[in-house]
Amino acid sequence: MDPILYVGDSFDIKQVLNESGKKIDAVQNGMIALNALSDSENKYSAVIIEDQLPLMDPSNLIKQLEHYSKTPIIAIVRSDKRRSEILTDFENGLSGWFEPKGSSIEHFNDLLDSCYTFINFSRALNKNQRLQVNSHGLGTILGVSDSMQKIYTLLLQIQEKDVITILYGESGTGKNLTAKFMHDTSKRSKKPLISVNCPAIPSELLESELFGHEKGSFTGADEKKDGKFLVANGGTIFLDEIGDMSTSLQAKILRVLESGEIERVGGAETHIVNVRVISATNQDLNEKIKEGKFREDLFHRINVFPVTLPPLRERKVDIPLLTYAIFKALKKKHNLNVSYIAPKAIDRLIDYSWPGNVRELENTLERALLICNNKYLTEKDLGAVLDEKEEVIESQKESEPIQTIADEQQQETIKPEFEKADGLSDDLNNEKIETPKIATLKEIEMEAIKSSVERNKWNMTTTAEELGISRMTLYRKLEQYGLRGKE
Repeated sequence: MDPILYVGDSFDIKQVLNESGKKIDAVQNGMIALNALSDSENKYSAVIIEDQLPLMDPSNLIKQLEHYSKTPIIAIVRSDKRRSEILTDFENGLSGWFEPKGSSIEHFNDLLDSCYTFINFSRALNKNQRLQVNSHGLGTILGVSDSMQKIYTLLLQIQEKDVITILYGESGTGKNLTAKFMHDTSKRSKKPLISVNCPAIPSELLESELFGHEKGSFTGADEKKDGKFLVANGGTIFLDEIGDMSTSLQAKILRVLESGEIERVGGAETHIVNVRVISATNQDLNEKIKEGKFREDLFHRINVFPVTLPPLRERKVDIPLLTYAIFKALKKKHNLNVSYIAPKAIDRLIDYSWPGNVRELENTLERALLICNNKYLTEKDLGAVLDEKEEVIESQKESEPIQTIADEQQQETIKPEFEKADGLSDDLNNEKIETPKIATLKEIEMEAIKSSVERNKWNMTTTAEELGISRMTLYRKLEQYGLRGKE
């Protein structure tokens, strides 16, 4: 691994880097750093910039580093002044930041690890592919996590190919944004990209919307109209939530994919179209096939190159980056005077489960920022929104029926067996049976963490991987539950 270029003179960060076994080249100011980076013989896996520097302030240095955009840049933040500059720094190529006070060393190592893997991913690409990768992701798609790197690899593999693609993923994971990237970087980019949200259009109107109609073909058809497929001719059509489409209409989509032929509603003339079809769904199409609600032949046609987008809870290392990108857009939209987001507020965002994914993150930040009366977004502002969401989730869980050992039918089968046992049924009827105490979710979580960390001999990396959380979250949970390793 190439060394880290550390710009500054702080004992604590140098000590952390040395203890972690990472090789570092330390310089004291930005001018020396720029000279080191301009030397063609020097390659660095990351640049770490201190909160304060002589001769050139950190934000100016980050701006100057735009020529080295493939090198991840991490800012050390120790003051409100630097916190207020983070948004601008992100616009100029900052990859992430670390606050020594209040954040664990594991968080710092997680940040470095994500930088390492992302730069290795970038360097493994060919020259043309590397041009589309920036310090924050691929094109307009944000994220540097391992799961997003796998998505980028798939998207780049088919970039020059006119292949039918389907995007799988939960609502809010960015299927629309991904489809747009695929079109914008394809050979069809100069032709239209037409998006159709299938469930948003009444089923009786969707056929007309897709294929067009002749004048007088139905009530309200006052003039002839071209459908989305004709408008998209030569370009791309994105069929969002295709799993909600009626089976009769699915047959007509299959015809387009097989022959390129369409007919307007009420018309007899056949038109030939040349479009690339990208579809998307948040449903299990195999299950819908079994239920008779989705055509198996259409499934095989659209499932040529499947891409599954990860939920936000599986890419939590990307949350700070996504948060500041959304923060920037909201500041402009609402003309907000909020300067930055407090570290504890970022931590709260990382800890939340995000069932609604990036779309829910956008909604949450907008609500929190609109009620914020400070120069920065606090954990309290965020908590006012997230606490309400968590209460709704918990109430939904409580309202769900708890699955018992046996369903009613099984219980009816079991009951006579008890009655046949000598004396058992009388004893059970006469004695009061004590219901065992049910563990709370926190008790279950604490026991799971305690068991895992002891089983892995307090190896934090292995334990975090086993539990499916980041090391930063693991450390916070250990502190929350008062769990300590043997000194």
